[in-house]
Amino acid sequence: MAKQEKAKATAGAAPGRRDDPLAAPKRRRPQQERSRATVEHILDAAVAVLEKGGFEAMTMQTVADAAGVNIATAYSYFPNKHHVLAHLARARLDERLALLEAAFERLKASEDWIDGFCATLRELYRLRASQTGSVALRQAMHASPSLWQIDQEGNRRASILVADLLRARAGEGGDRGIQGRVIAEYVTATLDYLQHSEPDVREGTLDEIVELTRCYLRRIAGGQ
Repeated sequence: MAKQEKAKATAGAAPGRRDDPLAAPKRRRPQQERSRATVEHILDAAVAVLEKGGFEAMTMQTVADAAGVNIATAYSYFPNKHHVLAHLARARLDERLALLEAAFERLKASEDWIDGFCATLRELYRLRASQTGSVALRQAMHASPSLWQIDQEGNRRASILVADLLRARAGEGGDRGIQGRVIAEYVTATLDYLQHSEPDVREGTLDEIVELTRCYLRRIAGGQ
């Protein structure tokens, strides 16, 4: 009886973790230059496959074929396609957050921080547009709950950076945490929309969101 109860407890202990493809153990890290180059080939191939066929068409086999490596080599670095996509997502996210962190650190000592913030939004838009496969990768993240958590973590980190800037320039009054989260969420949603929009409407939409942000920041600053 005790064994049966233990088996039931084990079976129901962490179904989310067992079902989470990112819970699979990570494989070896590339140490030599040749190995790092192989990983880059795999990642570039993953982007190409993703852009061509989407999340469902992407498998470790299609990625290995596109990269020109055997499947065993691909698996030696990544246990499944979710780990490949997670690597890509985190790399692009870290690049965006680094841009925000550097810009906001400068703006903490700037009197025209609102204009600087709006200029940073345009820089962020250009960075996202320059990141290969970003649209297809975002679509893949929407298709996987595990990958979507990475996006949510990115929004959380971005909101903290925004909130810290608001505290530095507009004081501690109000709920800077909520305001930072609101800005981070709608900026992310807008940039997602822009990347899926027709080219002839992107600049106009970007101008609109920049002006809306300027008004919101002025209201926050005025209410300090």
